[in-house]
Amino acid sequence: MEAFINFLDRYFMPVAGRLAEQRHLKSIRDGIVATMPLLLIGSFFLIIAFPPISVLEELVKPYVNDLLKIVNATFGIIALVASFTIAYSLAGTYKIDPVASGVLSLSTFMLSIPLTQDGNIPLGWMGSQGLFVAMIIAIFTVEVQRKFVEKNLIIRMPEGVPPSVGRAFAALIPGAVIITSVWIIHMILIKTIHLTIPEAINKLIAIPLLKLGSTLPAVIIAILAIQFLWSVGIHGAALVGGILGPIWLTFTQENSAAKIAGEKILPHIVCQQFFDIFIYIGGSGTTLALALLLLFATKSQQLKAVGKAAIGPGIFNINEPITFGMPIVMNPVMIVPFILAPIAAGLITYTAMALNIVARPYALIPWTTPVLISGFLTTGDWKAIILQIVNFAVAGAIYYPFLKLWDNKKYEEEQQLKKEEEEVAQTKA
Repeated sequence: MEAFINFLDRYFMPVAGRLAEQRHLKSIRDGIVATMPLLLIGSFFLIIAFPPISVLEELVKPYVNDLLKIVNATFGIIALVASFTIAYSLAGTYKIDPVASGVLSLSTFMLSIPLTQDGNIPLGWMGSQGLFVAMIIAIFTVEVQRKFVEKNLIIRMPEGVPPSVGRAFAALIPGAVIITSVWIIHMILIKTIHLTIPEAINKLIAIPLLKLGSTLPAVIIAILAIQFLWSVGIHGAALVGGILGPIWLTFTQENSAAKIAGEKILPHIVCQQFFDIFIYIGGSGTTLALALLLLFATKSQQLKAVGKAAIGPGIFNINEPITFGMPIVMNPVMIVPFILAPIAAGLITYTAMALNIVARPYALIPWTTPVLISGFLTTGDWKAIILQIVNFAVAGAIYYPFLKLWDNKKYEEEQQLKKEEEEVAQTKA
């Protein structure tokens, strides 16, 4: 195990670190994060519109359509907003005008959307259906704009002109080229393969990725990647989430749309809440159970102190006090359950939802929401609470034998140190 940790530290960690800072992935992650306030507000009103208690459901029934207007104004425009925020974030890494990039990206995204027969813009492409399109167009827009700035193919205004006016004219030439290019590509695709840009992107890229991302093997691979990265001190959830997060978020929105449509069984098991609410109870590694074990089932004073420090944040799914304080990072003994516990939780959760024993999540709630409350709110199903308790208990059972090994080691070290201190004190006396 020690050799494996050394291998990860020497060869894997540098690569993973560079990947975590890759500007396009980082910009997608930051751009999606910027939309989270809208998603959380929309989810809040979605829960109100479809409360998990039947008595309340009858009370709000006359107001459902009014409440869904808020949902559509938040969830329903996620791709539109992301087209701006992703381009804004990426442009900032290149030190070019982020506002101009965001505006150009948003305009280009709107240009690419296929209109209905009566000339209206379909709302579906503004939401989760258009999210991958928004990502690709945002990156394309900024990269073209960057090339024009680097080649100095922009209009520069004389000194004394207000900066806002100067930025507007600087974006004129690249903006015209970007919009014209997308329009030409759009027309060529329609004439040749009878698909618009969003339809082609979804058919060739988005749909295959979504199908792959919703499978149980994809869940296991994602958990393994997150836990391995954390094991060497890299924020695995941030890195893997930057890549797969848009896919999981798309599933969340499609579940929300299905809930609004009145479907009894929602289309997706895997989504953002699948990981945040049911697997990572206490944080990456399903460590809330470990925090309680540290507090009540250890002899080592050091580990008890870690447990006291970790239990409060752990309730809100923050586990850095355990990850780095115990530590789990670079710890050959504790890395094993740190990987096994979330895999077990993932298998249990996927099975329970695939068999429709527990309802599938549809409401996006903050990942810091405490366990039990979170499961009920995101699914509207009381059995989700039982599922979280089962995952918590299984994680504790997996951690316990490994913790006892580590506890015995730390306790022996403390006793040895205490003995040495007593001998030193006797010698001085």
